[in-house]
This record gives sequence, C-alpha cells and structure tokens, in this order.
Amino acid sequence: MTFTPPHLLDGTRWAGLRIGLLGGSFSPPHRGHVHISLIALQALQLDFIWWLVTPHNPLKPQSTLMPYEKRLTLCRQLVQNPQILVTDLERQLEVNRTWDTVRALKRSFPHTSFAWITGMDNALNFHRWYRWKDILKEIATVHISRPPAESLVGACPLRWLSTQSHDSGGHSKSVDLAPGHSIWLLQKEMMDVSSTMLKNNNKNN
Repeated sequence: MTFTPPHLLDGTRWAGLRIGLLGGSFSPPHRGHVHISLIALQALQLDFIWWLVTPHNPLKPQSTLMPYEKRLTLCRQLVQNPQILVTDLERQLEVNRTWDTVRALKRSFPHTSFAWITGMDNALNFHRWYRWKDILKEIATVHISRPPAESLVGACPLRWLSTQSHDSGGHSKSVDLAPGHSIWLLQKEMMDVSSTMLKNNNKNN
C-alpha cells in the first residue's frame, strides 16, 4: 500500500502508528538525511518517517536557503523508500520552531506516537533550542550518533539531564516513544556528507 504524505485533516489515517519526525531546511537534501532515516526506521521499528521541510530555519539566514519549492522537489527526487514521506506540514501549520511544530502536530494527530529525530550535531546543541526542556516533555527524541559515539554522547548536555529517561539501544517495537524519553543510537559508521559540504562543492565546481 502506498501512503501519500500527511495533511492536517487526516489524523485518523495515522492513528496507532509510530512516526519519526526529521525536521530541517534540507538545503539541499542529501544521502545523510536518508541514512539516518533508515537507521531510525529499522532500529525503532517505526511505521514511517516524515521529513518536515521547514520554510525558514530560525537558526539560519533566509538568504542562505534554496527556494522552498526547490527543496521540496529535491527531497522527493532523492527519497526512494515508501516509508519516508516528504511533507510541507510546517508550511501548512505556519510554524518553524520545533516547539511549535510538535505541539501543533500532536493536536492534529492526537492518536499517533511521534519521535523527533536528530543527528549528533543537533543533539549537542539541543539545549540551545527554543524551549528545549518543554520539547522533551512533549515528545520522545531519537539521537543518531556518529563516531566517536561514546565520547560525543558523554559530552552532550542533554544526555545528563536528570529529568529525562535515556535508552542507548532500541531495536524493537517495545522501545518507549513516550515524552520524556531519549533514545541514543550509537553508530560505528556514518556518511561523511552535509548540506553545507554540498553547497561548498557546488560553489567550487
């Protein structure tokens, strides 16, 4: 069965499912985004990953981003897995901060289990996000490490938040996706690619 991307009025279609949320500018999208999506899908036995392509990242100047429709098109061209769905939900919601996005999605999809996915770089800076502790109270988080995994996780302020429950594994549907729970997936190898790297390469070619 092929699923079309979600929209705000079809919450019942996603009831009872486990959905990973990967937010970002995707300017441009790259294989690393697909890579961490596949890791989360397999390790946590998620039903789908939704890519939340943000119209504007509050942490980046708008002038550095590709046009929004271009980013959506590139994402759709890149993704080949039917369990990864490219969405414009943040545009529909007219939000661009994680806190606002999470709360709005939970209102529109009240019977869906969500987990917010980040790579290690975002995990290391998570404590700088707007209302980051409140985000943790609203949604489970999944952080996919890169080598050296143990030392990076050990240096992460989020990892030592005493009010948060932490799990350094997963690999089954029994993994709790309840708010207040962070899951750390320690990877031995990661793809050495980023949107910034791709932009710089394009400038030099």
